[in-house]
Amino acid sequence: RGVTFARGSLAEHIPSPVSPLFATLGLQIANRETSRLWEEVVGAEGAHEMMSSSGFYITLNNYVYGGFKMGGKQTWSLTKVMLTQLGPMFRGSVERWQAARQKLAEVVEEWEAKDIMSLSPSELLEGIRIVFGEACTYYTVIQSTLPIASTSEVVFSRFYNGLIKRKTDPEFTTLLFGFETMPVRAEKSLFDIAAWLKENPSVAYYTLRTETASQVADFKQKTPPEGLPTDLWNEYRSRFDTHFEVFGRTVYEFDFANPTPAEEPSPQFEAIKLFLEGKAVSPYERHQEAVEKREQATESILKRIGWPRKGWFEKLLTWAQETGAIREDSIADMGLGHPLIRRMFAELGRRFVAGDAIETADDIYWLEEHEVETLIGSLEKGESLPNFADRIPERKAKWQAALKIVPPVMLPEKSFWQRFVGGGAPEEKDGKTVLNGLGTSDGQVTAPACVLYGPEDFSKMKPGDVLVATTTTPAWTPLFAMASAVVTDIGGPLSHSSIVAREYGIPAVMAARNATRYIQSGQMVTVDGKAGTIVLE
Repeated sequence: RGVTFARGSLAEHIPSPVSPLFATLGLQIANRETSRLWEEVVGAEGAHEMMSSSGFYITLNNYVYGGFKMGGKQTWSLTKVMLTQLGPMFRGSVERWQAARQKLAEVVEEWEAKDIMSLSPSELLEGIRIVFGEACTYYTVIQSTLPIASTSEVVFSRFYNGLIKRKTDPEFTTLLFGFETMPVRAEKSLFDIAAWLKENPSVAYYTLRTETASQVADFKQKTPPEGLPTDLWNEYRSRFDTHFEVFGRTVYEFDFANPTPAEEPSPQFEAIKLFLEGKAVSPYERHQEAVEKREQATESILKRIGWPRKGWFEKLLTWAQETGAIREDSIADMGLGHPLIRRMFAELGRRFVAGDAIETADDIYWLEEHEVETLIGSLEKGESLPNFADRIPERKAKWQAALKIVPPVMLPEKSFWQRFVGGGAPEEKDGKTVLNGLGTSDGQVTAPACVLYGPEDFSKMKPGDVLVATTTTPAWTPLFAMASAVVTDIGGPLSHSSIVAREYGIPAVMAARNATRYIQSGQMVTVDGKAGTIVLE
């Protein structure tokens, strides 16, 4: 009662309906760590006053929402916290993020050193709780560093546009691009694999002529496809394994029921095909061009401005550049422990299958926490396992039905806070439906739409399509090489989708609310990144 819920914070990284196991186990851990954060900031009593009795995160119709009591008292308390904590937050944000990242990496490394097969069922569950708990702790830390990156960009852009920019000067983003981030390094790694393939025509030919779904299936087999030498196939798989070891520790969605990039590598294979065909720009060339544009623009501006603007320009630019990388790299690191968590769940699931409790190891994600605990208890007592297989079809059907639901961006829908979420209701103009959002990357494109709800849809994407999604994460970046424009239901100018779209030079419209429900795959749409509109042709 009295709580305003929004599809923000961690919910932005969980755009789809969640699995029963994440709803019961995952959110419980996320709520614990979030409560701990707010207790440190406002005290236990203050945190209790601000949150609902269920905690910050809840599920409504299988979708995750974050909620605060936003009455006058709570809003004033939150404002006071922001004002008193602003200084400490601004100072040392990079160091706080790096320390949290190091701690998460150490916990993951400690558990990866264990022999998963030899762990007892209860030890496996304990390991999952510890690793995922540390990932949630990491997220609470970057919650205090990400606003700094956003603030630095907003402050610099307003200073630049108001006091520095001339008509002939580039947009402020030119001065902030051209830096190495995790998604940029990952794309360069894929380009390097494509370059190796060009030197080995037989594997390159296989890559180009094989459907992506078949390529994914082949990749998971140790024996080479017919016609390929074993040594080349082993080298091929080794190069991908190395790529995923470094860059596959990110997530398509934070719900651990979703596969990791190594398990669902379709976007990576598609990106490599584009590089082989010469249909995607070299990330090395694009990055170098961005560096040169940034350096030339910076040098030109510094030559013509004097004190005091010069000092402020240098100071604000350095601040925005130093904190900017936090945004992409810190979000990419949220999934550092997910490959390990998935392996531990797979081992637990395998043991449940052996005991005839479920039909496949992946069915474990359709169980609830208490059911997993029941099965673990029976395993460790040497008892027959209860059969939970008959519960799963109904839960899968409920999840599928939830995909058709249009989850409101905010609840209650008629709220004072609605004005801050962007976007607007669809309109009818000249007999066409027009969706309104926030234009975050200029340009206009008319092309077929491709609506993607998650990794299971990635194979539908074709070069030149308009990528339409609830939101995207760094793991989705390879898809941008194929996209002619990007549209998302939620997000803003500083979201991952906006930043990557600007780097690729393609139009983007964020916060188009229910674009994924109004737009059909294959439908022609016109995306106007300046006006913030999508016309359904």
